[in-house]
Amino acid sequence: MPSFFAEIRRRKVFQTFVPYLGFVWLILQIVSVVTPMVNLSPLFNTLVAVTLFAGMPVMLYLSWYFDFTMDGLVAIADNETGRVSPFGLSRWTILLLITLGSGFVAYRYFSNVQIEFAKASDGIKQTFIADSIAVLPFKDASADQDQAFLAQGLAEEITSLLGRTDGLKVAASSSTSALAEKGLDPVTIARRLQVDTALTGSVRVIGDQLKIRVELVDAADANVLWSETFARKFSDIFVVESEIARSTVNMLQDTYIETGSLTNSASTKSTDAYVIYLKGREQYRKQTTESMKAARKLFEQAIGLDPEYAQAYVALADTIAMLAKGTNGIGHDAFFGVLDGDIARQLSEQNIEKALLRNPELSEAYAIRGLTLAYLSKQSDEALSFLDKAIKLSPSSAKSYMWKFAVLDKLGRYSEAWQALEKAYSLDPISIANQSNRGFYLSQQGLIQEAENQYNLLISEFPNSPLGYAGMASIEYNRANYSESILYWKQAHSISPDNARYEKSYIGLLLELGLVNEARKLTSDSFYIPTFLLIEKKHPELIDEMNTRILANPDDPWVRFETAFYQMLIGNNSAAEKLLVPLLTEFSDGELYNMPLCSPAIEIAWALVEQDNNKESQPILRECERQLDNARQENIKDAFADYLGARLAALNNNEKLASQELSNAFENGWRQWWTKYDPIIAPLLETDTGKDIMIKIDDHLQKEREEVKQLNIF
Repeated sequence: MPSFFAEIRRRKVFQTFVPYLGFVWLILQIVSVVTPMVNLSPLFNTLVAVTLFAGMPVMLYLSWYFDFTMDGLVAIADNETGRVSPFGLSRWTILLLITLGSGFVAYRYFSNVQIEFAKASDGIKQTFIADSIAVLPFKDASADQDQAFLAQGLAEEITSLLGRTDGLKVAASSSTSALAEKGLDPVTIARRLQVDTALTGSVRVIGDQLKIRVELVDAADANVLWSETFARKFSDIFVVESEIARSTVNMLQDTYIETGSLTNSASTKSTDAYVIYLKGREQYRKQTTESMKAARKLFEQAIGLDPEYAQAYVALADTIAMLAKGTNGIGHDAFFGVLDGDIARQLSEQNIEKALLRNPELSEAYAIRGLTLAYLSKQSDEALSFLDKAIKLSPSSAKSYMWKFAVLDKLGRYSEAWQALEKAYSLDPISIANQSNRGFYLSQQGLIQEAENQYNLLISEFPNSPLGYAGMASIEYNRANYSESILYWKQAHSISPDNARYEKSYIGLLLELGLVNEARKLTSDSFYIPTFLLIEKKHPELIDEMNTRILANPDDPWVRFETAFYQMLIGNNSAAEKLLVPLLTEFSDGELYNMPLCSPAIEIAWALVEQDNNKESQPILRECERQLDNARQENIKDAFADYLGARLAALNNNEKLASQELSNAFENGWRQWWTKYDPIIAPLLETDTGKDIMIKIDDHLQKEREEVKQLNIF
């Protein structure tokens, strides 16, 4: 160490450093005097000081190799050799690293000072750092208590604005609303949603005057961190919403958002249109077929009042997509079963295009575009890119994560799907849709008790929602408790009678039990005629009915597939083969390999096997096997998947494996009445195992049939 200090003295490092400090002091004194004289920003002083201090490490490094003289830098000779070493690449590299490091530290420090200065200038005194928040529905402070839609809508819009902020977790409005309706206080709600803070307030409109009061509360100790009252004209509501969101971010985050940089995408020039839009959102939140119809009309009215209202086009597109007939691709409700799928897709896409033309940065627009691509256009891969863009624009969009989950699940990417679902659930744990989806996925994983708990929680929190009852109906169905399942389906159907899926599930289960007369009492829909005829074994009438449907829908491959399937079940194998084989080229891969039964691919493969066409049948069977293996690797447990395994093994002439798979299917709840007529596993049913399972299926169905008759629900 002594030699090191001796070298410092020889190289005159301190003799160089001390004058530099004096130079810094002198410059800072001059700047402190000049700055107020010429009316410069106080930040100028800081900038000069930071720059000079950032130069200290650079100066110290250079002083080791050079003397600072009036004639410039003079290289210092080596103590041992007496020669001057060149300032080579390694020294230049170190100098560059020191300069960059010192500059980076100075930049970060100055940036923080800038932020604090801006906050101080804006009247913001930050005393709390948080990375999560819940915006509670504002209280309706009107005398007549008739502005609840505005109070809720205000919270939704502020939530949407905050959701665009990176690094800030924002609980979804649906969860905060549900908890607020239970009368819970802001701190309890924040803790339930596992967020650090809660933003609450009240709103009142008198004439054209708007008064909003907000409070930001610390969930840990219930202290009020910030409060403000805004009194403006109602036409300034979008400015106020943006200002509240901006102030909240600046209060909680180690950053600063300038005035006007956070704009509200829901803004419109017509306050009347905005009021109608908020009333539409109020209907949309109810999540029933009937409320969706009402929401659609209101959004259309809002657009009529302001044809340039981008957010209203998004809301309308969303509502129309939700009114489509169908499921979300994983056997679970996503739509409300009113509009034809193609019509819903076209109308939804038209409105999305109009919205993006007016505002290309609308997160919700990309999310809904992803939804329609995935479920109404069957373009799952492309849908993911739109959903990812939606999430990038709004990182706290629970709905985007929920839809991404369903798309990934449909693609068989189950681990990624679960991650997306858990993200959606963390942002929106009280959401009806998220709870329902989570229950469904837990049941897929074989976690039946956990799924049942989730659905029962949903029923307890939302007794007027059909989704909890529909979830329990599915669980009881998978358990082969058909009488219990029917009761749940009946409850779901009674809550939302316009939902086509609830009706079909309810009536379809009656038909599985062979209760045709009971089913006829509930519907006159021609949709059920083929099933009635099949169960009643009126085979000639059945084939006439299906041929008529083919003539009426010559370009619909699904009608021909349905006809072929009926032909299979009544033993007309050659007729079924003739219909099935041409369908191979008419379905896309997304349509061909629908899991969990890999249908219609496996039926087409059977037809090809029957015609000894192994060249075309084997690739189809391998793809179905791949899909089944993928599902099982992801721990998907499903009686339908087991039955697929039995069919695949039968087509590959592996009787032992087919018997095992069929046994597994039965143990996991497989009780389909048409199993005995399935030609794909017909050879298996001639074995002792097959005969025994069919006896058990028939006995179980008979038992359930009698129990349903005793329910007296018809």
